[in-house]
Amino acid sequence: MNSSFYNGVSGIQSHQFGIDVWSNNITGVNTAGFKASTPEFSNIFNQQKANSYFDSVASDVGLGSTVQTTTTNFAKGTTIATESEFDLAINGDGWFGVTDKNGDKFYTRAGAFQKDRDGFLVDNEGNYVTGTSANNITENIVKENPLQNIVYGIANEQTKIKIPDNLIIPSKPTTNVKFEGSLNTDIVTKFSALSGEHEEVPNVEVYRTNIIDANGDENSLEITLTKIVPSTTNGTQWTTKAVVKDSDRNPLSTKDGQISFNERGAILSNTLTEIDNNGSPVVLDFGTFYDPNSANSGFDGLVSLSGFKSDRNTTKDGHKEGNLKDYGISDDGVIVASFDNGQTVAVSKIAIYNFQNDAGLEQANPVYFKETANSGNAMFYRDKNGNPIQSAGISNKKLEMSNVDLSTALTELLVIQKAFDASAKSITTSDQMIQNAINMKK
Repeated sequence: MNSSFYNGVSGIQSHQFGIDVWSNNITGVNTAGFKASTPEFSNIFNQQKANSYFDSVASDVGLGSTVQTTTTNFAKGTTIATESEFDLAINGDGWFGVTDKNGDKFYTRAGAFQKDRDGFLVDNEGNYVTGTSANNITENIVKENPLQNIVYGIANEQTKIKIPDNLIIPSKPTTNVKFEGSLNTDIVTKFSALSGEHEEVPNVEVYRTNIIDANGDENSLEITLTKIVPSTTNGTQWTTKAVVKDSDRNPLSTKDGQISFNERGAILSNTLTEIDNNGSPVVLDFGTFYDPNSANSGFDGLVSLSGFKSDRNTTKDGHKEGNLKDYGISDDGVIVASFDNGQTVAVSKIAIYNFQNDAGLEQANPVYFKETANSGNAMFYRDKNGNPIQSAGISNKKLEMSNVDLSTALTELLVIQKAFDASAKSITTSDQMIQNAINMKK
């Protein structure tokens, strides 16, 4: 009978622990990145009542329960929309990595990040978010030919991510301009008082675009094409004149040439290939010359067709100096700086870590976990060539909330409460039975 007292006490102790666990789950229901836990119980040990191991009927009696462990539910929580560009949610498996001021590493699904006063990306606790830097910024100036594709380095060598508030991308001179579109070859006539007849007059086409010189100044480039008349049946020829002017419309350089097309409108030759742009040469690309053995040759730039109109398009490189406008984050975790001159530059890539066994992670606090020997070291997935790849996409202006199912948590809380009451009742019942046994002697 005494064992019933201890069974009741162990039931009270173990179910009190269960109440603590489920109560904690309920308190974390609105915490970003929170992972629910489940308490698990087991018997302390059994007492065998049978006289022989070979008895056909088992007669073991359990001697109480105890807390065995808690298991963490690593399922993805619900995602909510926010207004912050640096609020991030992982769309699949994986963990954000952060380091505290002592260099200790933690892993979390809570992606509420922001910049600190030094320009580092941190979480709400001031821990530094880790990732791979493009190393393309020196003294708040973007290096020439900045890297646009960032590849993860080694998992345990990821560093703090810095995103400066002030950033400049230097100007880059224009080196190539490509022209696309159709020159109108329809015959245009005008009455001549001298001959008393209508005579063909030249068609004139003009292309204009802005280009950047080596000083970072914006100049204008004007290409004037004039058809040579009279027209022939085997193609058209055009004289070309290129003029570069500064912002005050003063000519800086001029160059003439000639361009010809065959009867199908494909470009055959061109003598205007480049022009000086205040000290830096600019290549003028009107398309590849026609070659019957090369697909699309002669038709990938300017063409000269009768009765056909097409959109004009000018493609060029180079840009003016730009100041930082804002930052954005792509779905692969790349932090991209946008500038007021229309340029974008990748500056860092947020690391998404993985483990062989998530269940082996040690919970440091409700939303932070640490790697253990059971979880294995943090790592990156790799493709068949051994290159590190990202395991899941990232959504910005989103947060992953708790994965606690409130209805389940409340139900479990009620069940454990009843079990707690029953354990307490078993103690009072045992006390009454002993009291009755004592009274039998009187």
